[in-house]
Amino acid sequence: MSEKQRRKFTAKQKLEIVLAGLREDRSVRDVCREHQIQEALYYQWREQLLEAGAERFAGKEERAGEKAKEKRIAELERVLGRKTLELEIAGKALRGWE
Repeated sequence: MSEKQRRKFTAKQKLEIVLAGLREDRSVRDVCREHQIQEALYYQWREQLLEAGAERFAGKEERAGEKAKEKRIAELERVLGRKTLELEIAGKALRGWE
């Protein structure tokens, strides 16, 4: 029994397929049939394209908010690391008292 090979699409190919489906001259079903892909895959690629576009058009305030979140997460990860180390040291010290 031979396994079905998965085809790989480049980013450019995916973009061309999604754009072809967005044009109104053909249906998404026809585009998917032409490129031999499932409609679910087409819609997944379309969502990825739209999300990337939304991120690209985000204003400075939105990007600054994301950077602030990332900075806060990094700070909390450092604190968690320190607390974990403190607990390990405390645990070793307590074992020494026994």
